[in-house]
Amino acid sequence: MKIQHLTTLLFALAAAGSAFAQSGHRLPAATADDLVASRLVAAPDPGINAERAPVQFAWKLKATNQLETAAPFVDDSQQFWANVSAKQMQRGYAIDTTAPGAVIRISPQAGNDMTMLSLSDLELSVAGKYAPASRAVERATTSEELRQAGADFSEGTIVFRVRPELGEGQVALRAANARGNYLVHVYEPASPYRLRLSADRDNAVAGGQIAISARMYEGELAIKASNLGGLITAPDGTTVDLRFVTAADGSVSATADLPADASTQAGLWEVHTFAATKTGKVRVLRDAKTAIAVSAPTARFAGDVRMSEANGVRIALAVETAAAGRYQASGVLYGSDAQGRLQPMAAAQTAAWIDAGTGELALQFGPDVLDTNLKAPYALRDLRLFDQTRMAQLERRSAGLEALGGDLPTRPTAPAEY
Repeated sequence: MKIQHLTTLLFALAAAGSAFAQSGHRLPAATADDLVASRLVAAPDPGINAERAPVQFAWKLKATNQLETAAPFVDDSQQFWANVSAKQMQRGYAIDTTAPGAVIRISPQAGNDMTMLSLSDLELSVAGKYAPASRAVERATTSEELRQAGADFSEGTIVFRVRPELGEGQVALRAANARGNYLVHVYEPASPYRLRLSADRDNAVAGGQIAISARMYEGELAIKASNLGGLITAPDGTTVDLRFVTAADGSVSATADLPADASTQAGLWEVHTFAATKTGKVRVLRDAKTAIAVSAPTARFAGDVRMSEANGVRIALAVETAAAGRYQASGVLYGSDAQGRLQPMAAAQTAAWIDAGTGELALQFGPDVLDTNLKAPYALRDLRLFDQTRMAQLERRSAGLEALGGDLPTRPTAPAEY
């Protein structure tokens, strides 16, 4: 009798082991649009998040939802900045405007020997004749008034709009008592000239690459900039130059290699481009900015995936880590409707502490979040990995896994590539 029970138990364990083996999957090779790390680094723990308790949760999604990843920010800039010295301001600093009603902001740069200018210190020249600024501008605002409105500019900042009835063309600023350096910002809300800037992604990993697109426009017509340059600046001041290349189709882009050692100083990396062109006798200047998050690649999905349908749908993802920390995985589970079309069903997140080496993060989609109208085969998409200890996104895959569960045999896929 005991032998019979033992035989039955061994048979059951063998069957369970066979079923488990069949549930193994591999992440497919990453696409060019995915965020993945080619190498890992052991970044220090900044001491932001000491939580170690594991957590996981999931929630239902409507099958009719159209899930889309937000596109990277696009800056359509009608503005530019200039660093102006005291001597330039005393002589008269000329600005070419391309539309009436330019908004000008003057901010003193930090320094011991500087003068904060007021509107009464300024003279404005429109069409070559200087006059007190108060006659040529409207809506003048001080730094204190800006702060009260929620705009925190440096002490001594003044902002005003050139009266629209004065038209466009060259405007000169002059202040006889100027001392130190000033940042002059010009915004032309009515101008047809824009510099359009975007990055191919909002998140990147140190040691990886990022592509930057920048192009001048007059209305909706793309025009050539006579000068176009830029740089990426890390929070610690490290810079990466951008060298733009024009493709055969006229598009203009630059590909930057990000430093392998990510800035240990918290904050976003700033992408700043500047362009110049000429229309008639007027010089058109534009600056555009955007920001990206650059993370130290402390972990990545190792590629192995295990799936179980014992209590809903459980998908366990192997994780390779170079630094101990609290890591988070998230993903969206799709199910097949009666016509075999994949529909979004539920989203899940999980977080746990993983020491340096290898570990696992499991997404649990319980029966309470599964849609009874959606069945296997499933798909796991929008798969992401985060480092909660260092507050960084490390990996994102639009297409994670397809053909999961049900009676379909596991489809062989190429091993994950990094």
